[in-house]
Amino acid sequence: MKKNTIEWETITFITPTKTKIKSYLLLFMIASSVFISLVGQSSHSKNKVSAPNPAKEYPQDNLQTIDMKNLPGNQIKNMGTEELREFLEEQGFRRLKNKSLVELRRIWLGFMYEDFFYTMHKKTNLPISVIYAFFIIEATNAGIESKLMEKALNPGGIKYRGTGKKINAMDDCYKNGKKVPCAFQAFSSYNAMVQGWADVLNLPRYKNCKRFVFSKYNRGMSAKEIVDATCKCFYKSGYHTSNLWKVRSNLSTEYWTVKASFPEMEY
Repeated sequence: MKKNTIEWETITFITPTKTKIKSYLLLFMIASSVFISLVGQSSHSKNKVSAPNPAKEYPQDNLQTIDMKNLPGNQIKNMGTEELREFLEEQGFRRLKNKSLVELRRIWLGFMYEDFFYTMHKKTNLPISVIYAFFIIEATNAGIESKLMEKALNPGGIKYRGTGKKINAMDDCYKNGKKVPCAFQAFSSYNAMVQGWADVLNLPRYKNCKRFVFSKYNRGMSAKEIVDATCKCFYKSGYHTSNLWKVRSNLSTEYWTVKASFPEMEY
C-alpha cells in the first residue's frame, strides 16, 4: 500500500503543471476561434453590400490610352454581334452571353474610356456612373461615338461657349419655329476635352446637384436613389432640355452591369 501511495503522490505532484499546459492550450483555442469568427463576420458584412457606392466606383488600373484621332469605337463599329462577342472574349471580357450589339459596344467603350471617366470624377466630384450616363447620351449613337464626338471631341453635348473652335450639328435648336443646326464647342486634344467638360459640370448652378455623393446628404439613400437625385437635379438646373432624366439615371445603373463584364486585371 505504501508503494502505491507514494506513486500516487508522485503523480499528483506533477499534475498542476499539466493542468497549466492544458489551460494555456484551451485559452489559445478560444482566442483563435474568436479571431476566426471576427474575420468571418467582417468578410460577411462586406459581402452584404447590395449596390456599389456611386462615389467610389474607382476603375481598375487599366490606364487605357485613347487615340483621339482614332477613337475606340472605330475598332469595332463594323463588327456584328457574334464577331464582337468573340473579339471581347479574346480580350478577357466576361458575362457576355445574351448581350445585344449595342450592349457589347457599350461594354467596350466603358472599358476603353474608364480612365477618362475617373479623371472626370476627380475633377467634378460626380459619380463615375453619372459621368458614364451623360457620355452615352451625349457622345454616342447605337453604342459608338457620335459624329460630334468624333469630329469635335465633345463628350457632353456642350454648346458653343463663345471662345475657341465650334462645329455645327443638328440637335434641339430652333429659329422661327424651324429646326436649325446648333453650334457646339470643339476641342482639339484629350486635355482640352477633359477641362472643357469639367468647366461646364463645375458651373455654380450645378453645385447643389453634387451634394448627394456626400454621406451628410445621402444618409439612408440607396445607390439608385443617389443617381436619381443627381440626374434629376442636373435636369432641373438646365444641363439639358429633355425631361427624360430617368433615362440618364437608368444608364447610370447600367454602368454597374457594364463594369462587371470588364476583364479581371492581373497585378
